[in-house]
Amino acid sequence: MIGYQDVRHQWERGYRGTLEQAIEDGACGPDSTSIIDFPKTDLTVRLLARFSTRDRLIYDALVFTVADHLDRQLHPDVSSYRWNRFRGEPIRWWSNWTTYRQKSLKVIRSDTSLRVAYLDIAAFYEHIDVAILGDDLEALGGDRRAVGHIIDFLTRFQNINHAWGLPQGPDASGILANLYLAPVDSYLAQNDAQFLRYSDDIKVFHPDWSELRDLFLGVNSQLRSRRLAVSSSKTVILDPQDARERETDIRHDSLARAIKHGRPRSREDLVAYFEKIAKEGEFNGNQVRFVLGQLLQIKDDRAVGWCLDNLTRLPHAITHVFKYLDAAKSRTPEVESALIRFLHSSHSAAHPLIEQRVLRYFIALGIKDERVKEAAWNVLGDRNRADCTREFAARYIGEHASIAEAQMLRHRFEGETSVAIRRAVLVALYEAGYLTTRYRDEIRASVPGME
Repeated sequence: MIGYQDVRHQWERGYRGTLEQAIEDGACGPDSTSIIDFPKTDLTVRLLARFSTRDRLIYDALVFTVADHLDRQLHPDVSSYRWNRFRGEPIRWWSNWTTYRQKSLKVIRSDTSLRVAYLDIAAFYEHIDVAILGDDLEALGGDRRAVGHIIDFLTRFQNINHAWGLPQGPDASGILANLYLAPVDSYLAQNDAQFLRYSDDIKVFHPDWSELRDLFLGVNSQLRSRRLAVSSSKTVILDPQDARERETDIRHDSLARAIKHGRPRSREDLVAYFEKIAKEGEFNGNQVRFVLGQLLQIKDDRAVGWCLDNLTRLPHAITHVFKYLDAAKSRTPEVESALIRFLHSSHSAAHPLIEQRVLRYFIALGIKDERVKEAAWNVLGDRNRADCTREFAARYIGEHASIAEAQMLRHRFEGETSVAIRRAVLVALYEAGYLTTRYRDEIRASVPGME
């Protein structure tokens, strides 16, 4: 929660030097990592790696050292995780994704005869072979010490976690993943194929179905040599009309334009679309994100009850759900009551990311409620809960703690073994007004990792 804020204050007072010395000594970590099951759909998850602040900064620094050299090897039709060599930083994902979508639409609209092969790789990040990636990095040349540290970092990441391949989440991993798929780009370019790629999402354009199939088989061969496999459920060749409909998402685009320009019946059409989704009970993340975004834009709170009733089915759209709930100020008492019930239900522990967002909701609004505090104590005291949830529970308690509860937080700090939770409880003690200078100095001198 506070990792980058406190680093900023300590940066020139020794923290930067500590990290540079760690890299110089080859102690690049990661020291510890938590793996978070981040929902892709209501049934599937993506394994996100949550590094400590120290490990994340070192990983980024090492990869960014070679990023410019790596980016120069990429084909221009690769949009994902590109490097801005003028600013010396990665180009953020949203502008890259927008560029990718715009290029796709331009190609399809320029030639109505084009079929499109959509190729997707199964569990791409998890199945990247670190040894092969190491060979790729060494072949690049450039800063060999940085390359050696990157390989050591990734090898240790695999050895200390129930995870493999590249850690998902950091832009640094996306940059390395681009290099891993460079042979696929090269194969398509050598065969004069018109293609676009965003990470492992590949589109190949050609009017002839057989030609696309042949290219697909060639790509599949390249992937096998990299220990990768195509996702059969997401790989398909579409005829021109079907491809245009898929690319433009006609219903969403036309409805969004109608609402933006205030066209007659646009609100009624949006409401009808939402009610159809709610009635059928079958929906995906894209539909939910679109509907909530448009209802938010026209300040319509009709979906509040539906969101609260379906909270555990919407983890893949949870950011949009809470943005929508937060904006529905007139419904705040209803939202509060439902979220408190969730925290005290059996569903709470089973959905850590939703639990975290609920706690964040109460923290952000500054809502003091003894029932929320009781739930937060239960979360903080349960070592089987995810650290990311327990940290926010500590934060809530710290903001609303009595003297007696602050004393209990101190006891919790001294009994904790997790560095991440200790940090969070230390912040909670500070916010509760119970972190005296004497006690702070004692912690700094005697508790590892808290300096």
